[in-house]
Amino acid sequence: MLYLGLILTGTLAWFISTLTAGGAAMLVIPVLGLMLGVELVAPVLSVATVMANPARALMFRRFIRMDVIRWLLPGSLIGAIAGSWLLSRSNPVWIQLILGIFLSSILLQYRWGKSDRSFTVANWWFLPLGIVVASLSALTGATGPVLNPFLLNYGLIKEHMVGTKSFNSLFMQLTKVGAYMSLGIMSNQAWLAGVALGVGAIAGAYFAKRQFVKISAAQFRMGVLLMMTVSGVVMLADAIRRLMVE
Repeated sequence: MLYLGLILTGTLAWFISTLTAGGAAMLVIPVLGLMLGVELVAPVLSVATVMANPARALMFRRFIRMDVIRWLLPGSLIGAIAGSWLLSRSNPVWIQLILGIFLSSILLQYRWGKSDRSFTVANWWFLPLGIVVASLSALTGATGPVLNPFLLNYGLIKEHMVGTKSFNSLFMQLTKVGAYMSLGIMSNQAWLAGVALGVGAIAGAYFAKRQFVKISAAQFRMGVLLMMTVSGVVMLADAIRRLMVE
């Protein structure tokens, strides 16, 4: 029943994630924490994402923006290694709390969706952003929506955002899994749970691709903003719960 539940969770979460350019991992963090324990969240998510992202990158391969990738990917690889090392030596709950507050306020930053951009982004920004976001991802399990405001402000929308993020995330997650293995964080249970979640993730991405062409750019953008807000609220609530337990 555990693995069936993970498959169904992955299907639903990655269906939504593909339509809103991220947020699946944010949605499943509380579920994984309850089902498997907090210590398994990050490695299980990495395994599932490694399985799901090749499918999404392949689906949207024509829309991958290499002008972003050439800055974002090197930073993401550096951050994935650094964050994985920190995971075995720190408690990420306070970082999760801060990220939750940031994402929860995203609709206000965009004036409830009425503003196209809230600030200007240069392509070189994605190098330090990659380092920071990947480090935080390794610590908390997922920070995908944190990149979305910067990608939106850079001008990426719909297929371009999904394809670019999936391509970058694939290599980042592979690096994280390798780092987790070298640090002894990957257990048999983490592998099995990650594969189950990944099977559902692939199915969810496939079903979402069939619906993606029906969504307008404006609907996609609003969905991204709403997903960032929901992800922030979920992350914030989970961080508060964990602080109260501790």
